[in-house]
Amino acid sequence: MPDNATIYISDPSLLGSRLFDSIDIIQSYDGLLEDDTATGVFFDIGVAQVQMNFMPKEELPQHLNGFLGYAEQMFSGNQDDLLYLLSRIRHVTFAMGCVITPSFDQDGQAEGFLLEMTNRLNGLLFIYDSIVDYDGNPLTGPLAKQGSLAS
Repeated sequence: MPDNATIYISDPSLLGSRLFDSIDIIQSYDGLLEDDTATGVFFDIGVAQVQMNFMPKEELPQHLNGFLGYAEQMFSGNQDDLLYLLSRIRHVTFAMGCVITPSFDQDGQAEGFLLEMTNRLNGLLFIYDSIVDYDGNPLTGPLAKQGSLAS
């Protein structure tokens, strides 16, 4: 059964071949189009295929409101860290839902790909019911309690 994650970013102009060609694990990629509109990107990373689906702009505000609520509900750190997390979410302008097929691999290469993509895009990664910052630091959720992305 495929696994899922979401990458949240503030600058979608960084998405493109210049970025994709610089990430070693990517074996190939192909844009997904519907009626001449980009709807996502399909990546073959060897151990898995990752389909990143771009969230329609009209759905993003409601989704982010729910995401803010989730972040506040799950957060267990200090007030400054919570303000940082909420500010990061409020600056999101683009979200990519990721479907990892067949699933996350035991060696963590698929997770590593998502973390590298998130890092390069200065984004947030929602994975394993947790919010992970661009640098791989879990900000909230079960991973924050563990202290790492290691599952």
